[in-house]
Amino acid sequence: FLSIQCCADSNVTEPYTNISWTTDANWYPDHRNCQDITAANDTDYDKARVFGSHLGSKWCYNLTTSKDQDYLIRGTFLSGSLPGTLFNVLIGVTPVGLVNSSDDTEVEGVFKATNNDYTDFCLSKENGDPYISKLELRPSNPDYLKRETSSILKLIDRVDVGNTGSEIRYPHDPYDRIWKPEPNPDQTDNLTTLSDTNITVSNGSIILPPIQVLQTARTHPERLEFLHNDLDTGYYEYDLYLYFLEHNETVQAGQRVFDIYINDEKRQELDILADGSRYSVVVLNFTAHRLLNLTMIKTSNGYQFGPICSAYEILQVHPWVQGTVQAEGRFYSTSKKP
Repeated sequence: FLSIQCCADSNVTEPYTNISWTTDANWYPDHRNCQDITAANDTDYDKARVFGSHLGSKWCYNLTTSKDQDYLIRGTFLSGSLPGTLFNVLIGVTPVGLVNSSDDTEVEGVFKATNNDYTDFCLSKENGDPYISKLELRPSNPDYLKRETSSILKLIDRVDVGNTGSEIRYPHDPYDRIWKPEPNPDQTDNLTTLSDTNITVSNGSIILPPIQVLQTARTHPERLEFLHNDLDTGYYEYDLYLYFLEHNETVQAGQRVFDIYINDEKRQELDILADGSRYSVVVLNFTAHRLLNLTMIKTSNGYQFGPICSAYEILQVHPWVQGTVQAEGRFYSTSKKP
């Protein structure tokens, strides 16, 4: 793990996660470009490194990577008092996000390193002075890019739909994916919690949320619906990962069967227990702009139980552009963190 707190005075270790955070002095030692901020959604850190736009238009952190290794990278941008700022976030030369200073933002991507030395994480100015508070690099689950071998996957949302408490991450998740509670739960849905932590996966799936995520789920006698109306305005390709665990040990194969719809189009019929396992993962690809309406509806053939869901991830697919980063300004550093 590489965990960077930009402008930090010293290295620290979080007691709860045991994640060790380092300063970004190896890349940018000048503290004159640091700013204390007040961020409502992130109480554990209150600094940002600000890149003065009069010194250039692109700034990069070059991070040590190994060729053909899959990585998760996550940048945290706490807006503070920088109104009117707009800048692009790039992995190498591939743009994956646009940060607007009106909101605190996280940009997370999954990529396969093509360089046997380092990978650049860059900020490219559109308007005002770009800034960053934290940067994290993790090994990633290799299954994500098996379908998208020449792509970068940008995280749109990762939802632990049965969770009503705090987010779940490392050490519960070895890849340090951050599983966030459902932000706007339907009050008519039922929550279910499984006390058993002895969950056996027999279908060979590697992509597995933490046990703490699978232990909770949301269910309904007829239908579940999850609405995301904040997707990007352009037409983009997405991968949707759906995670299901049957909590009711009395349910048999063929008793809980439901259809999965994306934007009113039926994409799959699912019987979680059909393969003899209580766990199932479904991956669906779709194209959309602005809106995702994910709906699960009990089939009309008289099945006893309605849909159940533990978690899902929405990942936007970006072509992995190959090229050499040209960074401007004297704040660009080619030193790599060992």
